Amino acid sequence: MDGQYSEQMTARTWQPATQQPLPAPDEVHVWRIDLAGGSGLPADPAVLSPDERERAARLLCGRKRARFIAGRSTLRRLLGHYLGAAPQALVFRYGPHGKPALVTGASAATLTFNFSHSEDLALLAVATDREVGIDIEYRHRDISIAPFARHILSENEAAALQRLPAERHKQALLTAWTRKEAYVKALGEGLARSLKSFSAGIADDEPAVRRLEDASGEPHTWTFTPLAVHPDYLACVTAPGSDWTLHCFDWEPASHA
Repeated sequence: MDGQYSEQMTARTWQPATQQPLPAPDEVHVWRIDLAGGSGLPADPAVLSPDERERAARLLCGRKRARFIAGRSTLRRLLGHYLGAAPQALVFRYGPHGKPALVTGASAATLTFNFSHSEDLALLAVATDREVGIDIEYRHRDISIAPFARHILSENEAAALQRLPAERHKQALLTAWTRKEAYVKALGEGLARSLKSFSAGIADDEPAVRRLEDASGEPHTWTFTPLAVHPDYLACVTAPGSDWTLHCFDWEPASHA
């Protein structure tokens, strides 16, 4: 694909929204969510927790506040569907670096998830007994190439970047960014791990399998899979192992996709 969005890939990959059972241990589910509003259920502040409503109220920009409410209410609805629970009944705990996890119900202990949003689109990744991370970035965001590369690329990735034509540098950097963000989010480490300390690859047209450390420092195989979500976005999902299959769904069909 060489960085080009594939309509054929999207048509083959993204399935209409249907209620899904919990992912099998060898599956990862990804949901595409239109934060600007689509044909699905509207954003509903009533399903949010008191702290989530407080976070929404602190957002002075009306558009950002609406996106936050849409994202969190849809996240709760989808996880509630998987667990057979009311969305407002779900309770989250947060790791030392802010990663949320479910604490509601006996089966919730096996359900892992990760959420990412950018502009008008969000992605939710869900797995069972397997850590999972996901990231989405707006393709047209303004970045300074050289400082950005120094901030996120390992030595091997920096050398690979220099072998590419200059017009491909921004795409390659955002590809690396989505992969690295997905990985540190899966580990729940956030900014605690330097993005320069590991290599996830900069080629955006194929999955990458890497030997990387998990949160305990043990090396494991991780698979990074790019997602064609929309011409204006780059996205990646990652999970440990190479024995899992990916299933992608539309929660509410994006009116602009």
